[in-house]
Amino acid sequence: MHIEKINIRRISFEILYDVFFNEKLLNIAINDVFERNKLDDNDKAFIKRECTGTTEKLETIDKIIDKYSKIKTKNLDNEILTVLRFAIYELFYMDKVPPFATINEAVSIIKKSKKNRLSGYVNAVLRNIERNKDNEDIDDNAIIKNCYFRIYNDNEKAVLEELDNKGIAYRKYDGALDFKYAKVYSANNYKSILSLDAFRNGDILIEDASSIYLTDKLAYFIKEREKEINSYRSSDTVSMMKLLDTCASPGGKILSLIDLIYDDYYYFYAEARDISKEKILKICENVNRLKVLDLNLLVKDASVHDELDDDKYDVVILDVPCTGLGVIDKKPDIKLNYSEKKRDSLVALQRKILDACKYYVKKGGIISYSTCTETKEENEDNIKYFLDKNSDFEIIFEKRISRNDENKADGFYMCFMKRL
Repeated sequence: MHIEKINIRRISFEILYDVFFNEKLLNIAINDVFERNKLDDNDKAFIKRECTGTTEKLETIDKIIDKYSKIKTKNLDNEILTVLRFAIYELFYMDKVPPFATINEAVSIIKKSKKNRLSGYVNAVLRNIERNKDNEDIDDNAIIKNCYFRIYNDNEKAVLEELDNKGIAYRKYDGALDFKYAKVYSANNYKSILSLDAFRNGDILIEDASSIYLTDKLAYFIKEREKEINSYRSSDTVSMMKLLDTCASPGGKILSLIDLIYDDYYYFYAEARDISKEKILKICENVNRLKVLDLNLLVKDASVHDELDDDKYDVVILDVPCTGLGVIDKKPDIKLNYSEKKRDSLVALQRKILDACKYYVKKGGIISYSTCTETKEENEDNIKYFLDKNSDFEIIFEKRISRNDENKADGFYMCFMKRL
């Protein structure tokens, strides 16, 4: 029986079409397609590079199309535009792929679609671009795959020794954020960190500097609160800390916080929740790698209030779903899907989560509200909305982190509110 080989460019086409025209996030679109198709590692690597690269270089690619096509990008059929975009990415950025293969495959996809009458147009445009590509002075500023990481379990010496032995360049965080407990480093090659024994053994947690800053600052307030409680607690009373992360996947914040405050408590309870089994499995990956035995996992919708959780937790983390504009440098597909309508829908969800979770925190406890976006509507306006309704809460810390060379971090907003 003849089994037709999977056409990897057809898969790239499907992924990119969903990202460009169906408002799907790139990583989700890639994962969905990978789950539906049996692909080897080389095919996955090709598809991931092509789809990520096409999205990252979209502005440059569209300028090239507008230069060589009589029909401009804003007027092109969606299927034709998608094929031209990934084919142009191959022509300019994937040197090992023969140009004839790129053009033939692009034309073949259109021939097998309802737009087959336009296959000649696609062929002519791409051949014209290929003939002239050496004369194009394109903007080649690739997104730097820099990653921040913190040393987990205090194994700093062993981690740095392995980095040195592997010849991986790294540096201590040298931006404007001030860390009190966390040991934060960065490396320019994300994949090199993933290859380390120290990563596989659970001595490294990869998070952006802004996210690490949140847990570092939150650890400080937790410890200060504990000092205050101990000042009037009897000497034979046992200290127990209860933490809840309501939108936790992939688990970085709650796992980082546990590591930063673990030694301060004899008894400890921590719970991480998210809305689906798939998201909980993402947390499981980090839990297993970091060998954390003290985190309970639960599938639960943060926007639905559960009275059984009222007055139960010392700290409640609300890292809510958001438009993600603070991480747009790393996820350029975000800007393709941003709209005021989508933002307003997320604002409604964010407020629903705040309203549902506000009384899970004990009196004297802390709610940590955060987003990785930079819109006032999702940040300061939501906090004003919340405080106007809840006079028994007050802000104890608030910070907006902007994406710039001084901070050297993702755009981020955080606000800690104490229940009086």
